[in-house]
Amino acid sequence: MVRGTLESAHEARWFWWSVGLAALVQLALFATATGPGLAGTGDSGYYLHAAGTLRTAGHLLNPDGSAYRYWPPLYPALLALGGSLGAARLLQGSCLVISLLAWSQLGRSLLPRAVAVVLPWALALSTPWLLVSKFVWAETVFLALFAGYAGALFRWLRIRRAGWGALATGLGVLLPLQRTAGFFLLAGVALGLLPEWRKLLPKQRLLLVAHFAISVVGGILWHFYALLVAAPSVYRLNRGWAQFFDSAADYGFLVGRWLLPVPAAWRPEVPVLWALGLLGLLAWLWPRPPRALEVAPGFGPVSPWLAAFPRVVWMSVFVFILLMLISTTFTRSASGLYDSERYASVLYGPVLLLALRRLGGALAAKNSAPRRWPQLLLLGIMGIFVAYAAGRSGSNALSLRKLPVLMWPAANK
Repeated sequence: MVRGTLESAHEARWFWWSVGLAALVQLALFATATGPGLAGTGDSGYYLHAAGTLRTAGHLLNPDGSAYRYWPPLYPALLALGGSLGAARLLQGSCLVISLLAWSQLGRSLLPRAVAVVLPWALALSTPWLLVSKFVWAETVFLALFAGYAGALFRWLRIRRAGWGALATGLGVLLPLQRTAGFFLLAGVALGLLPEWRKLLPKQRLLLVAHFAISVVGGILWHFYALLVAAPSVYRLNRGWAQFFDSAADYGFLVGRWLLPVPAAWRPEVPVLWALGLLGLLAWLWPRPPRALEVAPGFGPVSPWLAAFPRVVWMSVFVFILLMLISTTFTRSASGLYDSERYASVLYGPVLLLALRRLGGALAAKNSAPRRWPQLLLLGIMGIFVAYAAGRSGSNALSLRKLPVLMWPAANK
């Protein structure tokens, strides 16, 4: 027993040293990409102007003087607290590290030990995360909020401590106030928990209902103001089913490119194949029941949530993508490959976790076979993936460094 405890402490120490090194690599890539400064797009100007008017006049306003309403208010409020693009850069770098730490901790609980150590390095070398962190966009904070939310919710379900439930609820409240798509993630988590309802104690069920009710109140009030008071309706039909399937092809290509070295030039080829590929990839990512729960030791006896929570994560990914497809079809939400990559960046952590869990299950099955070559093959695949991610992220960091730098609006300084 003592020997097992010492081995567990040694493994934990080694794991977190690895995570810390991965975080340093992540920050080095971020510093390389954002060294000259942050870049921006059209909505970046709205964020900065709203942040400036909040600091100077106490109101969130658009550049034309109208009420800020097209995006939720949390991100410009955070920018206003810093008051400079240097502070915004610090915010976004911090959120990258928080996201890496939160998903790494969750991966250590849910993944087989042989692959848990791969997750922080795959996240550190993430091109989707690096891309959104270069711009004055709300996505980087959104990444950290969802990563923290998923980790806190898992801890609450597993060990039933009120502090974790309060943290999950607080982060749940902030999700739709940061991005409207926060509603999609909350809906996915709620639907994912429905089949697991019997695993909850009666009191826990009531608390979970209260958790979701409280989480959506702030976002609903903001959107009531934005849609009914301050803005014309954003709901309109784009290109109907053609838009739906075109966006499905975009998301299928993106998820495939996260997991495989797919050239960008392949996206225009056979869109229906990428749309079908999205269904195939989601089916492959579905968490199968593990033969044995060989995960890093955590707290107390083996919990049923070790097997159940990955299904909740999968449902959050599925519902998010489905509702994003619907939103690009029936609202003014931007579509296209580059906008889809921006919006889907929040799914990179959960998709990698699910993919590594699937590979870890295959690795455990092959490890029990007499021959070792299948195990070595899977380890080689993961090594190639990390090496490819390193080369791609390094190249992209240098490319992002060359983008024009955004300036804080002079009138708001």
